[in-house]
Amino acid sequence: KNCRTAHQKYQVPKHDLFPISYHYRARFTADVLEGMKGLVASCEDQFGSLHEKKVLDIGCNDGSLLNFFRDKGAETIGIEPTGACDDAIANGHSAICDYLSEEVALKVVDKYGKPDLITFTNVFAHIEDLKGVLNSLKILKHKDTKIIIENHYLGAVLTGNQFDTFYHEHPRTYSYTSFKFMAQNLGLGIERLEFPSRYGGNIRVFIGSGDEFNSDINLAELDSIEERFYDDFTELNTNIQLWLESKNKEIKKLIEDYGSIHAKAFPGRAAILVKMLNLDSDTISKVYEKPGSLKIGHYLPGTRIPIHSDDELINSDNLKLPILNLAWHISDEIEKYLRNNNFTGEIIHILSENDFKKV
Repeated sequence: KNCRTAHQKYQVPKHDLFPISYHYRARFTADVLEGMKGLVASCEDQFGSLHEKKVLDIGCNDGSLLNFFRDKGAETIGIEPTGACDDAIANGHSAICDYLSEEVALKVVDKYGKPDLITFTNVFAHIEDLKGVLNSLKILKHKDTKIIIENHYLGAVLTGNQFDTFYHEHPRTYSYTSFKFMAQNLGLGIERLEFPSRYGGNIRVFIGSGDEFNSDINLAELDSIEERFYDDFTELNTNIQLWLESKNKEIKKLIEDYGSIHAKAFPGRAAILVKMLNLDSDTISKVYEKPGSLKIGHYLPGTRIPIHSDDELINSDNLKLPILNLAWHISDEIEKYLRNNNFTGEIIHILSENDFKKV
């Protein structure tokens, strides 16, 4: 209740979560790239020219965010523990292939100097050792360093019934209050606050000296809203039951009409929804992913539902049949992509606002 941060009781060790073979690559998701582009534009608006600024991206993945900073003339450095680090290096960025730690922070400073900007885009939720990260930031920053963190916002999760964001990769979900405490721990303050629409509602925090707050957001009003978060979990539990009842009924009707159906996209968070609905290869025959995705040739966790390339769908006779979209949080992107590839069937989102209406 004090820091208004949601902590998962059970945490998977980071070496199991993010091994060298980790599949995710940022470059495959247009919504992610647009969000990164927006973050760089906000940095430019807040701090002025990024030319020759030293930017360190924590959890840089394949270097997609660093690409946008480089386009602005910045010097780019990444830290990434998975095989995506090789992609970042191949993209021309300096990178250390490891998890962030105090030891790695010292290595960065020794090799590249202290960065002017340190960014975290949707990786702060993955951190298991928050104290270690804050200690690492104390090593990395100089007196004028700015820290920009973007993460799924706890308020958006609760108001939007996005319960599937509480999954194995996200030990924590944060509020504005969370970041206020973190800034204080670093001897800094929050200079700017934004709420981008990515993933159904993110929070983007700019941390620096805190001398001036550059935002139209009413902080007293925001504090009042966040004060109610603890009680909002009760309503979320009720809504989860409404979703289960509604979606089970909808999928059952599809199976009766069409037999096993196809699905589109498999973000990690969808594992929660697939498990809760007890979906298996009798209900979902296959899931399609973009060509080149490292998920192709594998199965949905805990099932025998195979993941195939979109090429197979696009070149098939199934373009008029309904499809279940597992990446409901980027529904606009998925719908546009499918329609642009001549898909004319019904697109059913595995989670939507209509699922929470009492019948």
